[in-house]
Amino acid sequence: MFEDLLNSYGYLGVFVVSLAVNLLPFTSPSNMILAGAVAFLVPAMNPILVGLAVAVAASIAKTAHYYVASYVGAKTGSKSDKLGSYGRRLGRWGALAAFVVAATPIPDDPVVIPLGMTRYPPAKFFIAYLLGKTLVSVAGAYLGRQSALTFQAVLPSNEYVVVTAVASVLIASILVKADLPTWMSKLRRALAVLTSKKPQPAN
Repeated sequence: MFEDLLNSYGYLGVFVVSLAVNLLPFTSPSNMILAGAVAFLVPAMNPILVGLAVAVAASIAKTAHYYVASYVGAKTGSKSDKLGSYGRRLGRWGALAAFVVAATPIPDDPVVIPLGMTRYPPAKFFIAYLLGKTLVSVAGAYLGRQSALTFQAVLPSNEYVVVTAVASVLIASILVKADLPTWMSKLRRALAVLTSKKPQPAN
């Protein structure tokens, strides 16, 4: 079960799971909830280290998305299209935008992809995104740990074991289950936008 994975591999397991689920664009779960779930299942883990493991993994995954967008933008010459224009305007506030989407439930792909296409400085993007993800992930880990301690104080040990077992199964199911047709459809639409070019005016 998911709890066994965490007990076996500790913070490395948290990092690997977080990296895997965040590498899928458009479908990754809330990292605040992910960090909270880990701390709930294994409250003995340090919530700061749990939050950092989740945040670093999410930031690396999102930086990979950034570089994919940068590569596609370079190949298609998309600096001349509407998305590229939007990215250049967004770039004035790139670090702030990256921090905000990382620290809030706002979808981050509409910010990450244009910043990548216009080659916003990757170091600035990574640091800003990491700071936002660290803030929300550490907060989630503390909330998850506190919830676990509350359950432990209220429920008998056998009932608490049942609660954590059910939670582990649910979390593992959410992380493993992927609606691949929907994900592929979204990916195709995103690639179509990235590779489309602005029509040239007629002479």
